[in-house]
Amino acid sequence: MTWSDTSSAAGAAGPETYFFLSYAHSVPLSDAARPDTDYWVSRFFQDLAGAVRRRATRTGEIEAGFFDGQVSPGADLKRTLTDALSLAHVFVPLYSPNYFRNGWALGERDSFRSRLARLAPGRAERHVLPVLWMPLPSWGDRPETTQALELVHDPDERADYADNGLRALCKLSAYRRLYESVLAALADRIVTVTETEPLARSRAATLTGSPVPDGGGPALVVTTLTTGRARWRPYGDQHQLAVADYVAATAERLGLPTRVVELAEARDRAPRSPTVVLVDAGVGVAAARAALAGLPQWVVPLVIAADHARGEPTPEEIAGTLQDARFPRVLPVRTIDEFERCAPLLVTEARKQFLRHGPVDPPDGPHDPKPSLGPAGSSEARRGKAER
Repeated sequence: MTWSDTSSAAGAAGPETYFFLSYAHSVPLSDAARPDTDYWVSRFFQDLAGAVRRRATRTGEIEAGFFDGQVSPGADLKRTLTDALSLAHVFVPLYSPNYFRNGWALGERDSFRSRLARLAPGRAERHVLPVLWMPLPSWGDRPETTQALELVHDPDERADYADNGLRALCKLSAYRRLYESVLAALADRIVTVTETEPLARSRAATLTGSPVPDGGGPALVVTTLTTGRARWRPYGDQHQLAVADYVAATAERLGLPTRVVELAEARDRAPRSPTVVLVDAGVGVAAARAALAGLPQWVVPLVIAADHARGEPTPEEIAGTLQDARFPRVLPVRTIDEFERCAPLLVTEARKQFLRHGPVDPPDGPHDPKPSLGPAGSSEARRGKAER
């Protein structure tokens, strides 16, 4: 088979997969957890990949599955995931209330669907196999939910699946039989579609965050304070991305629109936006404090000290002086592992600080009058009497 977009072929070279697993990311509950990876998603992926291997006949040429928990630390996520979406035969989204609010997850779905554009609708639908991961509110019913529930035929078992979602079935021993039944049905469908109606190897549209209809709020601003290096990469070959781009990608995976800008533009945006400043410890204490002076108190700075040995005082001194200036306290990071564990927590802390301390005034412009239960015009009449 050949790529339909030959100019991009080398960028996604590798084995095809039976399925690509997509889910909405959340902040880890522990600093020790791998950034953005839900333990039960990982557990389910392993179970499903094993079930596919047991049924598949083409395991010598097609790998069982892919999910982003397999991505190497420091990889360019958008490029890596676009490549993986270009190599999968079936897309398995784990639907939850957060999935439909997460632009990154919806972007994965849109990217994969771009490969289905030339297929007849009935055939295209067979390559997207949704799972009801967490129960959706009744007013959130979607055709995709109906498609997910069709995997379970017994009415009572379908009700348990709809009420609890597969995540709970995976966790609770009382539902083990039902979990294994759904798992088997998913694996059967994945193998059948892949081996009887394989997708031609084709390039998926580049992954970007899709707009979310009910999403709102200002975009997170990410900027850097360094000693003059553009696209700052303190971890060198360990990271394909600049640190600002890595934080932005982490924010997008968590469903937050994000902009990476220069410090001067960040200063203009910070009064209206949650903001993260990545500070190079090499700039020194006085320069760091001077550069951040005047920024709103909800701006969250992170001191990165990749070139400083443990025990050197400068990174802690910078963090301390910024805390004295009323910025939120965030401990410096030195290693790449510390930075990656910190990134999702940093993003949510910036959002939390902005919601707590940011502006609450309504935007300028005309406003609709508050509704009244009285006769039409009564409020205006009372206001006129008061003014007289």
